[in-house]
Formats: sequence, C-alpha cells, structure tokens
Amino acid sequence: MRAKIFLLVSAVLLLLATACTKSAPESESSAPSSTSAPDTGTAQPPAGGVAPATASPPAGPATSEPSGAAPAAAAPESVLASQETSWSGVVAEVTEFRRKGNTLTARVRLRNQGSAAAQPEVKYDEVYLMDLAAGKKYQVLADEAGSYIAALRSGWKDRWYGELAPGQGQLLWMKFPAPPAEVRSVTLQIPGVPPFEDLAIQDS
Repeated sequence: MRAKIFLLVSAVLLLLATACTKSAPESESSAPSSTSAPDTGTAQPPAGGVAPATASPPAGPATSEPSGAAPAAAAPESVLASQETSWSGVVAEVTEFRRKGNTLTARVRLRNQGSAAAQPEVKYDEVYLMDLAAGKKYQVLADEAGSYIAALRSGWKDRWYGELAPGQGQLLWMKFPAPPAEVRSVTLQIPGVPPFEDLAIQDS
C-alpha cells in the first residue's frame, strides 16, 4: 500500500516539474522585449516626471556694455567779450583779463570765421588799457631789452603777425601794470579792433 502511494506521489511530482519547465520559456517569450530608445544626446527625465538639472554653458568673457551716457565733454574756454575786427572774417575774443599782484594779464584769441585766409597784425605799442574814470593809461610792459612782455612773432620785439586760415585761431597774451585794487573795470584797446569797453577785471 505504501509503495503505491509513493509511486503516485512521485508521478504527480514528475508531472508538476514537467509543467513548470514548459511554462517558463513561454512566459519569457511572451514578455515584451524592452528596446532602448536611440540616444539623442538629451537626458531623459527619470520616473516621477522631474527632469535632471542641466549644466549651463560656461560664461563667455565679460564685455563692457555702453552706459548710454555720453562722456562729459570738456568745457569750452569762456569768452568774456567779443568784437569783430578790421580783418575780414576775424573775431577777437577776450578769454582772460586777470589781475594778480602788480600785473594784469590779458589773453585775446583771434579767430578766423571767414572763408578766406586773413593776415592780422598787432603792434604792442598801440595796445593799452584806459581807466576812463581816473583818466589813466596803461601800456604793455616791456623788459630791459625793449621786448614787450607779450606773445611775439619770432624775431620781433614789438609785434605779432601771421596768417590765419579759415577756421584757424591764434591766442595772444600781454601783460600790463595792474590798476589799483579799487578799479573794477577798464577799457582794452587793440589796433584793428573796436575798444572792449568796461571790461571787468578778474582778481586771483
């Protein structure tokens, strides 16, 4: 009796083992094969839908951007007084009339605004200051050799002359004895130029 039961159990176990062996390949063959998508060079988001952080490209060299504001231009030289002259197209502009100590320095720019060249000439023995209230005249200072203390033409002691092309200018300067401190304005006379009347004196 035991022998029959043993044979029966053995037969059942053998049948079960055979059935498992046949079903394993079928389940493996029925499972869909997973094919990996071709690598497109872009990172695929992981499960959960959150994309991985991508490294930003390295920053290029810093470039200075224009601020949009133009650089401040240098302030033009101030003009205290201006007169037309007897030289065609030429204007005389007083840019400085300053008293310092016992001298007064005048700076006058001759500027050719015309369309043709001009040839101004300034003789310093004809240049002077006039204090009309006191009736006193001040000549351009000269040194011991007789040369005027002023902008001179090379080789000359008493004058400046030259040619000014259209748009060109020439700055002349000359020194006078300073009027007393209580004198606030005088008249500047230059040959070929109308008088600069009541020209205010700048004090250093």
